[in-house]
Amino acid sequence: MEKLIARHCAPALAGIKSANLVAIDKKKYPEGREEICRLDEKLSKKGIRLEIVAEGKKRLLVLVYRPKVLLRQLGVSGVRELLLGAGYPEGADLGETIDYLKMRLGEEDFPHEIGAFLGYPVEDIYGFIHHKDEGVLLVGEWKVYSDAGAASRLFARFSSCREGLARRLSRGASLAEIFGAQ
Repeated sequence: MEKLIARHCAPALAGIKSANLVAIDKKKYPEGREEICRLDEKLSKKGIRLEIVAEGKKRLLVLVYRPKVLLRQLGVSGVRELLLGAGYPEGADLGETIDYLKMRLGEEDFPHEIGAFLGYPVEDIYGFIHHKDEGVLLVGEWKVYSDAGAASRLFARFSSCREGLARRLSRGASLAEIFGAQ
């Protein structure tokens, strides 16, 4: 399961992205909830959190983030306004904001503002909400509507981060060892 988390969440684990999501298949990982809790307990000592934000019959949806990086992202100009417009409580702390995201994930309509948590540029979030496939300049980690050059460079950085973390895991290191949280 650590390899799955690393593949989907390396940029957040490394602190170069505010958060990543990973879906954990309950059938493939029947002890997934317990493993996430154990890993969160270890990595939280180093400022990395793993939090189950939604659970269905087949999957757990886990948000992997560094609280300081995520707080900074949620304070970016336009992001707070986006979240307030989606009903997030004004003046909420990080825990309350994530709790509201959990509630939104349980609603019928998918909360596209989740892109704000994942570090997507606010222009791209609005582009997706209002235009879906119209005006897309690039598709990678997300659909890009504004600055394709910057997004392309960021996508390459994320890919390099994933490859580096995968190499270390393939040599037998655990995530706790890699991030000094044994």
